[in-house]
Amino acid sequence: MQLSPELLLIETRNGLTELQYYGYVVYCDADKNIKTFGKTNNYPFFQRSCAKPLQASIIQDLKTKDYFNLTEEEIAVCCASHTGEPVHLEILRNLLKKAGLSESDLKCPAIEPLNKEEQIKFKTYLALHNNCSGKHTLMLAVCKQMGWDTKTYLETDHPIQKLIYTKIKELCETENELPLTADGCGAPNWATSLEELAIGFYNLFCTENYPDIKYAAIKNPYLMGGQDRPETQIMQMNHKLIAKAGAGGLLCIANTDTQEVLAFKIMDADMKARNIIAIETMLQLNWLNINSIDKNLLKNSLNNIVTTETGQKVGEYNLSNSLSAWLSVNF
Repeated sequence: MQLSPELLLIETRNGLTELQYYGYVVYCDADKNIKTFGKTNNYPFFQRSCAKPLQASIIQDLKTKDYFNLTEEEIAVCCASHTGEPVHLEILRNLLKKAGLSESDLKCPAIEPLNKEEQIKFKTYLALHNNCSGKHTLMLAVCKQMGWDTKTYLETDHPIQKLIYTKIKELCETENELPLTADGCGAPNWATSLEELAIGFYNLFCTENYPDIKYAAIKNPYLMGGQDRPETQIMQMNHKLIAKAGAGGLLCIANTDTQEVLAFKIMDADMKARNIIAIETMLQLNWLNINSIDKNLLKNSLNNIVTTETGQKVGEYNLSNSLSAWLSVNF
């Protein structure tokens, strides 16, 4: 199927267009009506790390919170692409201990933490440093709760992966068979349309059906990401928002106050462009009030100025005229 992404953002330098960023914006309102910028043609994109809170939602049905006496902090880190800071690792170690597990049970690879300051502290990295280790820890804990094998928990025919697959289809309200890949961390990862992904976030965060996940996220923006993570920055700017970024240029944001969802897909996966597009869009939708946001936080997150290495301003990033017009007409 031919993809038809729209121009979302333009980077200029000395008045000339230097870079252009294409992708899609999907909006879901309080009645689950969908609007899209860019013809998605219901193309399936792998959910990557945007799947983490959807995957974690199985604990609501299984009453895992009560079984292990999980704290909101533990649940938040298990939904996160965390930065591997001591606060994240300590929480996960405590959860592993609660479940009678050890770090050696984790099947995610030992890679450098996302936090650059933590990277230089270690000569070798741990599986816990992996930004997906929270997801893996929760999968293992559920396996212990249910009496399932913990050595094969990443295999697609394992009971936990079958359960997650069914839950993702339920949350995203799709009857389609979902394409499958291995995520970067080795766990199964399924693809849905961006519209279905937005519906999944609506059902998870804009209702009261999954309070364990919803309020763990709302109350712990730093644990949902960490230093310089877009999730944390967005959630700190408005404590009613729940954000989750994913590889491949994905970002989903649920507004728990207005029961609306935005899903972004940046085709070249440029993270800076993704942040600017998302924040500019939220400003135009009044999800963010520029007068009530910490100015340093906004400057760090928006960062729409192009500079030289000495700090001289030579250009800027701006939403495309077509995206700005779409936002003005529809909202």
